Amino acid sequence: MITAFRPGPDRERPEELLGHACALVRLCGRDAAIAAVFLALVLVGTVSRLAAGLPGVVALALLPVLGAAFAISAGYAVRSRRTLVAVLGEVRGRTGAPVDPSAPWTPFGAAAALDARVRDTELRRLLAAAHRCGELSWLAVAWSAATAVLFLFWWLATAMAGG
Repeated sequence: MITAFRPGPDRERPEELLGHACALVRLCGRDAAIAAVFLALVLVGTVSRLAAGLPGVVALALLPVLGAAFAISAGYAVRSRRTLVAVLGEVRGRTGAPVDPSAPWTPFGAAAALDARVRDTELRRLLAAAHRCGELSWLAVAWSAATAVLFLFWWLATAMAGG
């Protein structure tokens, strides 16, 4: 697991900075997948329970709380992805790289090497964005776990109400 990484001035090589950013992005993807699985299970369980019949008043009162936790977790997962895509787009625009990440060619402007100062600045921006995405994706996992626990309480409330 990767912990906080704060690069010092000119102590890390560009490859190390890029390696840390890539590792964080991979962890963000894993966290987003975990959150998506939790949220999918909660959604399927809630919909199937509601399809079986309307639960009691207590369970209906708890349903907005469950929905709010679900929305918060999904929001963090989406913000993580959007933050990463936005920063990558900005870096690509400033460095002359292709706008489309799947473009297999190098544009004419990107054939020249970047100045070391510009390269390091852009790599540090990418690393900072990867850290931010890591925080957001971890919050998505935490909120999805809380949503799963709230779902269990909601399900118990529906069972106790006799529904």
